[in-house]
Amino acid sequence: MSDKEKEKKGKEEEPLPVSLSTMLGSGDIFMVGNKKYSVKPLKLKDVDEFSKDAVNIGPQMFSLIDKKRRENLDKWMKRQVFDANDEPVSIKKAIDDEWDLTDLRKCVQKIIDISG
Repeated sequence: MSDKEKEKKGKEEEPLPVSLSTMLGSGDIFMVGNKKYSVKPLKLKDVDEFSKDAVNIGPQMFSLIDKKRRENLDKWMKRQVFDANDEPVSIKKAIDDEWDLTDLRKCVQKIIDISG
């Protein structure tokens, strides 16, 4: 094996840095304005259902205007995103807390990022 191959192989085996809260499954902090939310990683048992629901991880405008996509997004937000009182965050709560589309996109991306 060449030095380049060894170097590449070594880099592939290095673990990715993950916060302790993520490793413990308690989630990662997500801020919107001055409000703090906890975003929890997906469990392995939920991956197939999450994939089937085809939650959009890009711009969220279409997730909100299409009824089925909105329902799926709301379901997963309530399962994975919690406010400072550990209450589930729905799309309605996000609207009431004055999230914008960028906040929503970042939140969905955070779910994906911390889930591995």
